[in-house]
Amino acid sequence: MRQVQRTDFQRICTFYFLLSPFYLASVNPILYILYYFFKYFIRLCTWVYYAKITVTGEPHHRSRNPCILVSNHPSTLLDPLNVAIRVNAEINFLANASLFKYAITDWLLRRLYCIPVERYQDTGGKPLNNVDSFKQASEFLSGGGCLYVAPEGTSFVERRLRKLKTGTARIAFAAESANNFQLGLTILPVGLNYSDPTKFRSELVTVFGNPIRVADFREDYLADPVNAVNCLTEAMSEQISSLIIDCEDEAQDQLLHRLETILQNEKPLPPVERLHRSQVVLNHLRQWKSSDAAAYEAFSKSVFAYFEKTKSLKISDLQISAAKLQFGGGQSPTWSLAALMPVFLPSYLTHVLPTFFAKKITDALNADYHWVPTYKFTAGVVMYPLFIWLQTWLVGKLALHFDLGSWVKWVYLLAVIPMGLLAEWWLKQWKRWRDSCRADFLSKNKKETWAELTDLRQQILNADVMVGK
Repeated sequence: MRQVQRTDFQRICTFYFLLSPFYLASVNPILYILYYFFKYFIRLCTWVYYAKITVTGEPHHRSRNPCILVSNHPSTLLDPLNVAIRVNAEINFLANASLFKYAITDWLLRRLYCIPVERYQDTGGKPLNNVDSFKQASEFLSGGGCLYVAPEGTSFVERRLRKLKTGTARIAFAAESANNFQLGLTILPVGLNYSDPTKFRSELVTVFGNPIRVADFREDYLADPVNAVNCLTEAMSEQISSLIIDCEDEAQDQLLHRLETILQNEKPLPPVERLHRSQVVLNHLRQWKSSDAAAYEAFSKSVFAYFEKTKSLKISDLQISAAKLQFGGGQSPTWSLAALMPVFLPSYLTHVLPTFFAKKITDALNADYHWVPTYKFTAGVVMYPLFIWLQTWLVGKLALHFDLGSWVKWVYLLAVIPMGLLAEWWLKQWKRWRDSCRADFLSKNKKETWAELTDLRQQILNADVMVGK
């Protein structure tokens, strides 16, 4: 996986831009209303950024008791945001100590109630010193606060849960033991499941798990604090793992992703049910690999060979699946695409410039693959409003020039989001129609190739691991 280090200055600026709105209320009670204004502003931004957001586990994250929110960490700074905007409390965050290395950022972040935590990459391998930070976090929780922690410590764009650090458990026990285990502190696991965290208009399924009561580990802690910390950390790991797609490695993730594509095209399911099906398939893959590694590898090679074949032929699995239902090129929405072309073109042009420049800014400022989600989101939040404002101003000027009235620019402004959704739909339908025509041509003019492809796909579907098909 490609990874290049970013500058500390870039990290600090991005961190402050994304998280500072959540702490305005903490800086001054007068700004309490602004906290929620920015909270719902970011919710609006995520609604635009993601094609679909699904949240499950609603009953579990309404508690007013002190709480530590923990989640997997595949999307850098978007992970704490996607958790915080779903919880009815002012969230505080543990932050990497490297963000506090400059006097100005140290002053700002500490007043924004960010708590620095050292990692070995922050100290250059020297022993860690988090005594004061853990004490500050413990006191905050003792006061009834709600704290977000990414216990993996670092973020990677992978569907895999890495080993959790023990700091979260140590903070939790420090808070509970200081209150004679009467605090009622819970650790709430959250699973963040992105269809592709590096892409704009991807999907997100946020799963809130069952709370873990820290007081339940009281006897363990009194008997052996170190063992209790490990037990609580393991409990967190098991919970988070059960809420996400937790692959063994990248190769298994790629295999599962391809199987998910086939299954979803064969039998479409809504996001949560699709997640559960993927978890079942992954469990079968693990068992198969453990019991018969040779057969597992042979199956894996056939799946990758199938998708390489579809890629070389420039068709998608969706069209091969649709062909079984006689969904050929002639039945694709040709007329609707043609009829909507006059509306699609201005809709596309409205959004192409902010999208283009947001991408250029992301590419120019960031070379770390794992930080792409944060940079894309941040660039979009800045560039989209700027370009929409400029375009609305231009439309207003043109409307006045042609004596159409100032109302035209307001209509244009209100139509921006619907126009973007229309352009997105049109492009998806056009790609589907294009692939459908290619599949239709292939099935009629290269019958042997088509038969080979469909037979290989059916063999994959017939595998025991392909549950819920």
